[in-house]
Amino acid sequence: MTDRIANALQRAHSGHLANTTIEVYEPTEEYEAGEGFAVSYPDTPAATYDARVDSPSARSDRDVAGTTSEIDAVVVVRDDLDQVWEDYTAEREAPVELVDTADGTRYEVQTVTDPHNGTLELEVVET
Repeated sequence: MTDRIANALQRAHSGHLANTTIEVYEPTEEYEAGEGFAVSYPDTPAATYDARVDSPSARSDRDVAGTTSEIDAVVVVRDDLDQVWEDYTAEREAPVELVDTADGTRYEVQTVTDPHNGTLELEVVET
């Protein structure tokens, strides 16, 4: 029964809950001896998804330790997109960046929460 609810929510999210489209930019890193790692982002997005961008709630701007963290928005996407959202590069230091196509705001993914309802909540900060 849980799968049916998750599938129904995914369909609803795709059709009715999404309020924008996001473009996903996946980082690449290069290592140069003596210089260290350099991270860069492509000019064109790797993927585009329907999403919902909302301001953070009191629950979403608390980190695991319970202290307040700075989150600019919560982006809700379907959980079946097969997209890596955080710790993308081999060194796990370069986050995925998102662009809200509605207003052009660029975000960096900080944390990903799975509420087990067919969606993922991406806590993001503006870059």
